[in-house]
Amino acid sequence: MSLLDGGPDTIVVHPAGPVRPDGTRGPEGSPVTVRCRVQPSSSSEDASTGYLDQTLYRVLARELPAGPWARVSWRGRDWTVVGEPKRHGGSPRTRHDTALIRRR
Repeated sequence: MSLLDGGPDTIVVHPAGPVRPDGTRGPEGSPVTVRCRVQPSSSSEDASTGYLDQTLYRVLARELPAGPWARVSWRGRDWTVVGEPKRHGGSPRTRHDTALIRRR
């Protein structure tokens, strides 16, 4: 079994709502549970944001139904998807999605 199909981590993705004509966002989409692998990506210290460190994590999944500003629940905390998830093509065995998440 591939780590892309049954990774050791489970996240819940709450897709961001649609943008309304007035610029506000509508309600979040239905939550989707995804088996994946979550790995640390980078870490930096920035006291100006109120946190001692800011760590980004990389999520690798066979299929990741997330977009920019989607909310991700992982390990009892809420995270935000940073930017657009990357869609890696290739063969059916190696095709997967990756995204960076940051603590909200």
